Amino acid sequence: MEIIEALSRMEVWHKEYNLDKKDNLHNVPDGKAVFGIFAIVNEEPVNCRYVGETENLRATVADLFANPPGTGLKKFMQGPWIQMLQYQLLPDSDAAERQKLAADWAEQYQPKFDDTGEYPGYYNY
Repeated sequence: MEIIEALSRMEVWHKEYNLDKKDNLHNVPDGKAVFGIFAIVNEEPVNCRYVGETENLRATVADLFANPPGTGLKKFMQGPWIQMLQYQLLPDSDAAERQKLAADWAEQYQPKFDDTGEYPGYYNY
């Protein structure tokens, strides 16, 4: 697979999980992608909490808000933080190609969180 799509990023909000009831999930592309969920500092993604791959980015991000795996990620996704979605659309990819790239992203960004949703140790920015 030749990767020609550039990285994109956007803040994401789910109306059920913020005080202002903001929601922009309809702006998330619905294609195949590799993605990461990050915190934000100075409008830049920092302290990766999650890396994954998907057939449908919009549906997967919506599901991560509603049904995140684990207590710490739930507190991050449904808590007071603003989440940054960084993604790479891969329309002609298969699952194996996306899984390989997601593993590369996980090695690069080292996603982690503690039981409170915080990035453990020191902040990385």
